[in-house]
Amino acid sequence: MRKQRKLKPVIICIAGVLVIGYLVYAGIRDTMTYYLTVSEVLAKAPDFQDEPVRVGGSVSPASVKWDPRALKLLFKIEDDRSTIFVDYTGVVPDSFKPGSEVVLEGTYSQEKEIFQATSIMPKCASKYE
Repeated sequence: MRKQRKLKPVIICIAGVLVIGYLVYAGIRDTMTYYLTVSEVLAKAPDFQDEPVRVGGSVSPASVKWDPRALKLLFKIEDDRSTIFVDYTGVVPDSFKPGSEVVLEGTYSQEKEIFQATSIMPKCASKYE
C-alpha cells in the first residue's frame, strides 16, 4: 500500500512532463519551415508527384505577371542551377517582389512542369547580414 502512495505522484509527474513536452514539440514543429531548393524539387519530382511540398528560391525579376481582377499570379523561381514556373491564385503578400526570396507551399506537376502554389511566404532579409 505504501509503495502505491509513493508511486502515484511519480507517475503523475512523468505524465505531466510528457504532455508538456508534446505540446512544446507540436508548437515548434508547426513553426519550422523546412523546404527544398528548386533543383531538389526537379530532381526528386517523381517522389512527391502531386503531394504537398515546400520550395524556396528567388523570384525571377522579369517573370512576374499579375492579374489583379482574377487574383492570378504567374512567375518563376530559381536557384543557382534551375528554374520552376509557378502558378498562384490568391492575395499576394505586400513584401512579394521580383528578385526577393520566397518559400512556396503547393504541389509540383512534373507532367505540366509547373508548381501550383497554395501559399507564398516571402523571406525577410536579415538586418544583420
